[in-house]
Amino acid sequence: MPRTPADKKTAAGKLQPTPAAPRPVRAPQPPRVAFPKKNQQPTAAAFTARLPLALGKRFEAARSFLLKQKEVVEDVTFYGPSTGWALRYLCAGKPLCALLLHSDLPVAIVSLEAAASAAVDWQALSPVGQRAQKTAHGSPSRLWLDIPLAGTGAADFKTVIRAKLTTMAP
Repeated sequence: MPRTPADKKTAAGKLQPTPAAPRPVRAPQPPRVAFPKKNQQPTAAAFTARLPLALGKRFEAARSFLLKQKEVVEDVTFYGPSTGWALRYLCAGKPLCALLLHSDLPVAIVSLEAAASAAVDWQALSPVGQRAQKTAHGSPSRLWLDIPLAGTGAADFKTVIRAKLTTMAP
């Protein structure tokens, strides 16, 4: 007579496996900040080097798109220990957007005034861009969008930036 479940044998004479103990549920980890130390300013190339090849190419494509725009300049700025360093873009001295790494994924942060938001055809954007609009925070006079640059988000980002550039007064 078997004494434990491990001692039970199947018809073939092999021992039955004992059921595995349930694994403890881990608490969600906070997102990793790519460059959290203020005294360690990264180069623009360090952002791309930290990403896998496909995401690095998308990040570089967004970066080169921004730098090709008239009067757009890039600088590296520190947004605090919870956000870290980011590439900030200014157009004629006015903030345009920022590119940063959030949980090792490239993200663009764009603020849109009401006129720029009205200039964007939100229905023509991919589900990524539409989700960014639905989760935007701020006020009706200024929305803050977090647009992931992975997948179709990069094309949506370019559409939003074009709309913002057309509404910015020179």
